[in-house]
Formats: sequence, structure tokens, C-alpha cells
Amino acid sequence: MNNFVILSDTRQQKEEHILKEFDNQGIIHIKTKLDSADYMALRYDEKKGFYKDYSILVDTKKDLLEMCGNLAHTSEHLRLVREVELGYSLGAKDFIFLIGEKDVKTIDDIKKWTNKHTKIKGETLYKIMCSFSEHHHCRFLVVSKKEMGAKIIEILTKNN
Repeated sequence: MNNFVILSDTRQQKEEHILKEFDNQGIIHIKTKLDSADYMALRYDEKKGFYKDYSILVDTKKDLLEMCGNLAHTSEHLRLVREVELGYSLGAKDFIFLIGEKDVKTIDDIKKWTNKHTKIKGETLYKIMCSFSEHHHCRFLVVSKKEMGAKIIEILTKNN
């Protein structure tokens, strides 16, 4: 993996658990302003040198409540659309929203999700996510907070 570095956006908040996992696995990571998403790969090629690999972009969400707020409120929804579209215009082939949620193991489990801080039920959020995914060609993955760093490494090394 010596030709692979993870770039993380400088605006990314509360990512200590993720950076700790990068360190534990010996992954070099650099904070820099990214045009789209929170994480991407910086790769090295003998002919090209270092280059930003926009093919896979990962945007993290603290939990389903944050994802719900981003998808259900018009201004946030439009911001998310712009971010995904920008990612694809930069060369993304896969845009992934990685959601940290300890009590939800699969996307289908979202249907049963509830939260006292929103009136939106899991079934509705699930339908919104499916529609968003279909219209904007992105994916949603749910993992526990402690698994986020390892999952980001797994996603970004698929193309390595």
C-alpha cells in the first residue's frame, strides 16, 4: 500500500476514531481541502507521479439523524445533490455515503429506525434514500462508528 494515501477534508469534524484506525493500519493520511466528499485516495504511479484519484469518493455521516436532516430538508438536500454531482464531474465512478449507526446493520434495517429528534420514520427515510440513490447514482452504507475507519480503507483500496 505504499502507493496509497488517504486524503481527508479539512472541514471534516470529529474524525479521531477514523484517523486512529488509519494509524493502526499504517495508512498515511493527509488533511486537505477536498472539492467533494470527505475522503478520497491519493495514489502514486511511476509515469504520472502523485495524483488525486477521484474514482471513489466517501462522504461520512455521523448517524442516520444527520443523513435524515441532509435528505429531508430542501436546502441540505440541494447541497447534497450539488456535492454528488460535483464528485461525478471530477471523475467519480462511485460516490458512497458512509453512515455511522450502531443499531442498524443493513440498509433494510433503516425501515425500522426511529429517533425522538425527528418526525420522519425509518420507512420514509429508507424510501428517500432509495430514491436519492437511484436519481444521483450513489450508494449508502451503514456501519458502526468504530468500523468507519476500516470501511473507508476497504472502500478506497478496492481500486488500488
